[in-house]
Amino acid sequence: MDKKQERLIQRTMDTQRELTRSGLDRRNLMKLGVLSAGTGMLLPISGLSMRAAYAASTPICPIPGVDMISPRTTPFKDPFQRLYEITPTVSVENLPGGSVAGLTDSMFLRGGKPTAAPTNALDSKLRLLREHPELANATPNANLAHQGWDGTDKNAGLLAAPRDFYEIREVQHKHVWHSEMPAGAAGQFAWGFAPRNFAGGVTGRAGNITGVPGPVLRQKYGRSHMIRMYNELPSTAQDAVSALGFGTSTSCTHMHNHHTPSESDGGPLYYNYSGGFWDHHYPNLYAGINQGFVSPRAGVRGDYREALGSLWFHDHKHDFTSQNVYAGLFAACPIYDEVDTGDETVAGTTGVRFPTHSQDAGSFPYEFDVPMFFHDRQFDPKGVDFFPLACLDGAIGDKLTVNGTIQPFFKVQPRKYRIRMYNGGPTRFYWWWMRQGATGSTYLPMTVIANDGNLLPRAVDVTNFKQGVAERFDLIIDFSKFKPGTEIFMTNRGEQINGRGPSGKLLTTGQDALKFIVDVARPGLTDASTKIVNGMALRPLPDPVVVTTAKRKEWVWGRGNGVWDASGAVFDRYAAPYEVKEGSAEVWVHKNGGGSWSHPIHPHYEEGRILSYNGAAQPDPTAPLQTGRKDVYRLDPSATIETGMRFRDYKGIYPMHCHNVVHEDHGMMAMWKIV
Repeated sequence: MDKKQERLIQRTMDTQRELTRSGLDRRNLMKLGVLSAGTGMLLPISGLSMRAAYAASTPICPIPGVDMISPRTTPFKDPFQRLYEITPTVSVENLPGGSVAGLTDSMFLRGGKPTAAPTNALDSKLRLLREHPELANATPNANLAHQGWDGTDKNAGLLAAPRDFYEIREVQHKHVWHSEMPAGAAGQFAWGFAPRNFAGGVTGRAGNITGVPGPVLRQKYGRSHMIRMYNELPSTAQDAVSALGFGTSTSCTHMHNHHTPSESDGGPLYYNYSGGFWDHHYPNLYAGINQGFVSPRAGVRGDYREALGSLWFHDHKHDFTSQNVYAGLFAACPIYDEVDTGDETVAGTTGVRFPTHSQDAGSFPYEFDVPMFFHDRQFDPKGVDFFPLACLDGAIGDKLTVNGTIQPFFKVQPRKYRIRMYNGGPTRFYWWWMRQGATGSTYLPMTVIANDGNLLPRAVDVTNFKQGVAERFDLIIDFSKFKPGTEIFMTNRGEQINGRGPSGKLLTTGQDALKFIVDVARPGLTDASTKIVNGMALRPLPDPVVVTTAKRKEWVWGRGNGVWDASGAVFDRYAAPYEVKEGSAEVWVHKNGGGSWSHPIHPHYEEGRILSYNGAAQPDPTAPLQTGRKDVYRLDPSATIETGMRFRDYKGIYPMHCHNVVHEDHGMMAMWKIV
């Protein structure tokens, strides 16, 4: 790229940032006649449209790495950053009387002690109900009080007052994406989740307690918890774009995909305003309480076959989900139970001891249970990150980051690790391979134990797998098989040149995202984790939905008039949601509305099972990674997927949407309600 074109691209990116900061959203740009209603893209005018900077006649968005090129950074120069392990502000065992009755206002940063119903003036629920009184009927409790604490549901089995209380702050900070970026060690502004004791400064390097993504919060079934989410983002007018050039200060923190009461789900209708807070209560009970299930071993309510695992939380503000997540509002929240024990060192456990930590002096809790967020980004010629607001097909970039660092290296001990791979989006699909050596084509097998956070019925050895936006895969990698100094690369070989989705082409040479370097074993290193082999039983599946008696509901995911839609309707927060009866089961049929688009469809709250894909019945022994429970369904071009869904326990309103969240932000979302 010559200097003249580089200057034009920089000027165009700066112009688009200023347009959005000035409040010119897609609707206003269409009114002004500079945004096409048919394509949803800016007209190819020099200095306005990225298309004009390279090929005005090309009716697509520019290709990252070809038409938009970030500043050069040296691969594998910077170390992999682990997520900060957040701990509770207070637990009930340390309170007078050993219950929530011992809470005091002074224990919390602001807003007073949490209560079942909103009472404090800073509680965003109260402002939300004033501005949107229609939400008084969103759940069984008119004031959005917590159903799982002491709400109005008559089934006492659904009640589980919090035992651990966490305080998390949504903040603006400075983040270092790579030490060679023009901003260097000074970093550049980003958003993130931070613990109560965050003191500001530059983040994203070892020793800091926040960054992009945010912390990791680990939980246990049968032990409920509450997160008070303080919104400390720089305030903007409602739905105005922030000074970053993307994102807005109102947030909605969604725990993906926990079995969570509606008022704590963090769906797109539940606004947490800048300067306020939202209390999210997670009972941490299995699904199926109202159907009488009780875990056979630990006595936890619900069906233990419905347990989740690699949960994560991310922003969900409607019209701004993609931008707020891109700004940095996403983090990890694994949850453990009697099967997935969360501690390999406990002797005599009856569950599967997946890798957690060694018993040597140098180890620490969860050292070998590692969440990793894969998240691609685009930077302008000056090294400032850029979100392509004018491309409504999606947002992809030419830089792959892992836990907020561009192509890091990770020194590992010669033993087994559990790697939790999260696709943080907003738009890119991956086709993962694991290669030994910097060059060549020696690809290694990987053992997959979970998809979408759900343990598979059996472990599966694969040489590669595809990962859609928001999908999660848990891997077991045994580094003891390799000599010290061995280099192993996680590489993406799936071609994707725009937001439509992957082309389906397997690249001969992919893009490496992460380099493992096998280190010399520490003195006293142990590995007491269970040996996982191909075909090993992990967690049994719940009983399937009885298709012959289940109601069928069809959803068509399409596009019209330059925006996305669900069954022909663009998202409308005031539209009546589709209602399902608590305790019922349905077959939901998802159809791709046409075109060469891929849509990862995500219903909140409930897991489902794939019954058929393009008419081929599941479980398909040739697709073992798709035989378990899922919360994201990769809807390929022209595809049709039938899924079996159950609706249990907590009532209220929930969304379903495309998790190419640029599509969601432009109308591809619908609301449904358990009644």
